Amino acid sequence: MAHPQETQPATVEQVAAAMAALGLYSGDNTTDEHAAEAARLGGQEAYRVRMVNSLLGSAQAQALLAETADITPDARNAAYADQVASAGADHDPVALVEFLRWQVLRAATPLREMAQDPATGPVPLAAAHAAEAIQVLLGVVSASRTAMATGDTDTLLAQTNSIDTAKEALENALTNVEMFRSLLAPIRA
Repeated sequence: MAHPQETQPATVEQVAAAMAALGLYSGDNTTDEHAAEAARLGGQEAYRVRMVNSLLGSAQAQALLAETADITPDARNAAYADQVASAGADHDPVALVEFLRWQVLRAATPLREMAQDPATGPVPLAAAHAAEAIQVLLGVVSASRTAMATGDTDTLLAQTNSIDTAKEALENALTNVEMFRSLLAPIRA
C-alpha cells in the first residue's frame, strides 16, 4: 500500500470514481462537469478538498458500520493499525502523533460549532474543551519528541505556553462537567 507522501494527490476524477464504486456519486465524471463544480465552489483545490472529504466521510461511515462486527480485540486493533498504515503514519512516531492530532481536530471542529448554541448545554462545551486540550497536548508530544532525542531544551521550554493552554482547556472542560452535575443534582436527590 502506497503511503500518501509517496503519491500525488488524487484527482477529482479519481475521487469521483472511488465514490461511484461505493454508489455515492451519480455524475458523469467528466472534465466539464468537474470544472463547473469547481467554479461554483471557489476553484479546483476547494472542489478537490470537498470531494476528498466527501469520500472520507463515506469511508468513515463504512468503518462505523464495520465496527458492529463481532471480532476479537486483536482483530479490531489490527484494523485500526491498517488505518494508520494507509495514512503513512505507521513507521514514524511524529507522523503518527500528527495524524492523531489531525483526527482530533476533525472531531473537535463540529463539537466547537455545536457548543456555540447555548441550548446544547455544558456537556458539548466540555467535550470541545477536552478535545482542544488533546489536540494541544498532541502538538506538544510532536514537538517534544525530536527535542528530547536531540537535547533541544529551547524547544522543550517553548512548549510551556502550550502546556498552559492545554491545562486551561482541561480546567474549562471540568468546569462545564461540574456545571452539568449541578444541573442534575436536584434530579438525583
